[in-house]
Amino acid sequence: MRVHVQFDPRDWETRVKSKSTCIAFAILILFFGAQCQKEFRVPEQLIGVWVTDDPKYADHPFEIKKDTLIFEQGLGYFDFDVFPIVGLDKSGENGDTLYIIYYLIPSGRKFEFSFYYTPTEGGVIRFKNQPEMKWTKKKP
Repeated sequence: MRVHVQFDPRDWETRVKSKSTCIAFAILILFFGAQCQKEFRVPEQLIGVWVTDDPKYADHPFEIKKDTLIFEQGLGYFDFDVFPIVGLDKSGENGDTLYIIYYLIPSGRKFEFSFYYTPTEGGVIRFKNQPEMKWTKKKP
């Protein structure tokens, strides 16, 4: 008894494409999984609502939480933007600590919010482009 099996080259091509797709997908999962595993912790001294006495920004406080960044626009009670924090870097520079908070906007793009933090006076934040303006944590 003889069994005749006919091999269709299209079946082989489909299997190879399917395996390639699965391998590519697995690599993407591993890559993004590794990115997500990168742990960060927002330091306790940064968590809170930050305000300034500068008249141009007095009604534009920002809040740093353990997992979100909130910017008030100063246009009304419900006028604020909330962004998820996805990373944080810390380095020393000129005696101060430079923090870079990475956050996502709704389109999925990653942005940076960077500032210097000094523990004096209960904690002060200053921006690189506005070193004369100081932001202090609002008392609860």
